Amino acid sequence: MSRVKKYSSIFLIFSLFVFLVGPTFANAASLSSISDTMTREAVSVNSVHVIKFTATSGVAATNTIVLTFPSTFTTTGLVITDLQICHGTTGVEDGTAVVTGGTACSSTDETIAASNGASTVWGAVVSGTTVVTLTAPSGTFTHAITAGQKVTITIAAAHIVNPASPATPNITIAAGTDTGSFTVPIIDSDQVAVTASVNESLTFNIKAGVTDTGSAPYSVPLGTLTTAAVSGSNGTINSIWANLSTNATGGMIVTVTSANGDLKSTSTPADNIPSTTATMAVGTANYGLCIKSVTQTSGATLTKGLSFPSATCTHTPTGNTVSAVTAAPQSILTASGPINSGVSEVDVDAENSVVTPAHTDYSDTLTLVGTSTF
Repeated sequence: MSRVKKYSSIFLIFSLFVFLVGPTFANAASLSSISDTMTREAVSVNSVHVIKFTATSGVAATNTIVLTFPSTFTTTGLVITDLQICHGTTGVEDGTAVVTGGTACSSTDETIAASNGASTVWGAVVSGTTVVTLTAPSGTFTHAITAGQKVTITIAAAHIVNPASPATPNITIAAGTDTGSFTVPIIDSDQVAVTASVNESLTFNIKAGVTDTGSAPYSVPLGTLTTAAVSGSNGTINSIWANLSTNATGGMIVTVTSANGDLKSTSTPADNIPSTTATMAVGTANYGLCIKSVTQTSGATLTKGLSFPSATCTHTPTGNTVSAVTAAPQSILTASGPINSGVSEVDVDAENSVVTPAHTDYSDTLTLVGTSTF
C-alpha cells in the first residue's frame, strides 16, 4: 500500500469517528401554546398583556424568562409591581400576587423583587425598548417549572402603550433554553360606540268609585249628612283613585285644587261646611281628604304629599285624620323618580254640625293634576 493510500484511509476513518461520536450541541426547543390576551388592541392606548405558554424544557433555578416587545411599543413607568407570574400544570397553581388584569394564582408564596432570591423570589428588570426579564429564584427553586408546565405572565395596564400605527408586531419569548414568538393585532380602533334614546313617558288617570273603575264624569256623592255619624268613602260611597306611571328622572307630583276651599251651598254661597285639617268627629262640621293607600309595581315609591300626611284613614270615616283642601294647588302624591303603576286611593269625608244651614246643594269640585319632571 502506498503512503498516499495509507494516509487517505487514516483520514477517512478519523472523519467517520468524528461524525459518529464527535461533540454534540444543544438546540433550543420551541415554546408551545403561546398566546397574549390584551385588554385593548387599538393604536396608542394602554393595554394589559396576559401572556401564556407551555415550557417545553422547563425553567430551572436562576434561568430567565425574557419578553421582548418591538420598539413600536412604549412604556410609561413600567415597574416590577406591574408584573405577575403564575405557573404549574394548568398555569395557575403557583406564583405571585395578582396585579390589575391578572388572574389569581392558587398559591401566592412567590414574590417579585429587583433581583432574584432563594426559593421563591423572582427577579425582574425592565430595560431597553420594553424588554422584561424575569429571573427564576436561586438555590432550591421551591416550585420549579418543569418540562410541559404552563406559565402565565401578566403585565398590568397603564404602562405599556400600543404602537401608534396599525400593524401586527412580533413579540419574542426566551424561557430557559426554549424560545418562541407571537404576533398581536394593533388596529386603528377596537371600540364601537353604541347609542340609544328612550322617549319620555307619562300616564296619569283618575277615577271615582268604590273600586278603581268607572267612567267620567266622576263624583263622590256623600248623601245626606247627619250629626249622628261622619259621612265619607267607606266601601259603599266612592273614593278617588289616582293612577300614574312615568320614566321621568325627576319623578312625578300630583296636586289637588279645590274650587271652593270648602263645601259651599250653590244657592246660598255664604253657607258652607269648612275644610280644616283635623280628626273627623261626630257633630263637628268639617270636610277634607285623607289618603287611604299608596302602592306601586316598581320604581320609585309613591308617597303622600306633604299636605296630606294623615296617619289614620280607613273606610270608617269617624276618626279619620283629614287634610284641608284649598283653592291653591297642594301636593297630594309624589314619586321621586321613575315609577311604574302607582295607585292611590283617596277618601273624601264630611260632617255637619247642628247649626249647619239646611241645603241640598252643598258641593265642591276637586281638580287633580299630574306633572312629571324630565
